[in-house]
Amino acid sequence: MIVLVLIILIFVLASLVVIWASRLPGGLTIDLGTGAVYEFELVFALLGIVLIGAVMALLWSLVTGMVTLPSRFSKSRKASKTKLANKALADGLLAAEAGDAVLAQKMSKKAAQHADDDRLKLLLEARVAEVSDDWSSAERAWGQLARLPGGQLAGLRGAASAASARGDTLSAEARAREALELKSGADWPFNSLFDSQVAAGNWSAALTTLITGEKRGQIKGDSLRRRRAVLYTARASVLQNSERKEAQQLLAEAIRSAPSFPPAAWHGARQLMIDNKVKAAQGVLELGWKARPHPALSQLARRIDPNGTDADVIRRLQALININPDHRESRILIAELAMANKDWLGAVKTLALLVEENPTARLCLLLEKALQGYGDPTEADRWGRMAVTASREPEWSDLDPKGGAFNYNPRDWSRLVYAFGDAGTLVHPRYEASERELDASKPIALLGPAQNTSISSAPKTNVVTPPLDYVPSED
Repeated sequence: MIVLVLIILIFVLASLVVIWASRLPGGLTIDLGTGAVYEFELVFALLGIVLIGAVMALLWSLVTGMVTLPSRFSKSRKASKTKLANKALADGLLAAEAGDAVLAQKMSKKAAQHADDDRLKLLLEARVAEVSDDWSSAERAWGQLARLPGGQLAGLRGAASAASARGDTLSAEARAREALELKSGADWPFNSLFDSQVAAGNWSAALTTLITGEKRGQIKGDSLRRRRAVLYTARASVLQNSERKEAQQLLAEAIRSAPSFPPAAWHGARQLMIDNKVKAAQGVLELGWKARPHPALSQLARRIDPNGTDADVIRRLQALININPDHRESRILIAELAMANKDWLGAVKTLALLVEENPTARLCLLLEKALQGYGDPTEADRWGRMAVTASREPEWSDLDPKGGAFNYNPRDWSRLVYAFGDAGTLVHPRYEASERELDASKPIALLGPAQNTSISSAPKTNVVTPPLDYVPSED
C-alpha cells in the first residue's frame, strides 16, 4: 500500500515538472559539426536527459551485479548453512533435554556437518553423551570444550559433573578446584568442591575451601560461622588422644565461631575435663548454655569433676540456671535440683507448668518421679503410663544410655554442615533411628544431703494429701 502511494506521488510530481517545463521558453540545439543541426524543445531535452540517466543507471547496476554475484551467492550459501546448523543444534539440545537420545544423536551428527562453532558442537555432543549415560564420552567432550576460548568455565563444570557421575571424586574435585582459580562470578566451583569434600569427610580440605569462599564473598554471615563450627568440631572428633592439644584448639575455634553449637561446647568441655581443667571446662559449658542450652551440657556438668562433692554438682548446675534462667532446660534443672533436695512439691509445680507446654516422655517420667516422692502414687502411675505414648525429645535423644552425647558418624557430620550451618537445626540420628537413650526418669543423684543450695525447700512431711492442682495459682 505504501509503495503504491509512493508511485502515485512520483508520477504526479513528474507530471507537474513536465507541465512546468513545457511552459519554459527556449530549447536545446545540438550542432554535430557536420552541418547537421538538431533543435529540441526544452521539455523534450529534459526528458531525454532523464531517460539517458536511467538507462546508464540500469546498465551500471547490471555490471555491478555480475561482479558481486559470486560473493552474494557465497553469503547466501553460508546463511543457509548457518540456518541449518542452528536448527540442528537447537533441535539436538531440546531432544537431549527431553531425554530422546536417538534424536539427539541424529541432530548432533547433522550439526557437526553444518556448524562452524566447535563450542556448540561440543556442547551438544556432551549433552547427548549425558543423556545416553556415557559419562566417559561426556567428560571428554566437556574437557575439549574447556580448552576453547569462552568455554572454559562451562566445560569444567560439565567435566566435574560427569566425573562425579561415574564415581571419580578426585577428578571431579580437580575440575572444580581448577574452576575455582578462575576469575568469575559463578558460585558453582566453590559449592561443588565444598560439597564433594564434605561428602568425603575431608574436614580439613573443606575448611580450606570455606576460607576461599569467604574471601570471594560466596558465603558469609551466620551460614559461614555455623558451617565453620561444625567442620572444626567434626575434625576434632576424629583426632587421636595424642592429638588432644590440636583438638582443643579446633574446638575453641568452633565455639568462637558459633557458641550456639552444643556439640562444640560438649566436646570442648570434655577435652578439658580429661586434662583435669574443671574450671575451664565449666566455663565452656556455661558459654554453650548461654547461647543454646542442651541437656547434654548439663549431664556433662554433673560428672565434670570425678572428685567433686554433691555441693559442687549443685553449684555448677545452679550456675547454668543463672545464666539462662527462663529457658526450658534451665527450668527442668530447677525441678531436678528440687527433687535432689527433697522439695517434691516445688519439683511437681515446676514440672507441671512444663508439661502443660509440651508433655514429652522425658517430662512425664520426671513428673512421675516427683509425684512418687511427694506421696501421690496414683497420679504418679498415670503420668508413667502417659510417658509410654508421649513424644520423644530430639535433644534428649542425643544422649546414649551411658551418658555420652553427639556420637556422630562422618555421614551425620556431613548432614550437620548444612542442617545446622544453613538452617541452625541440629540433626539427632538417635532420634531419627529411635535408638535407646539415657533414662530420663533418673534426676540428679546425690551422695548425701544437699548443701549450699539456693533452691528453696518446702517443709517435709511423711504423709501428704495430694492437691487438686499442682500448678500454682496466678494470684
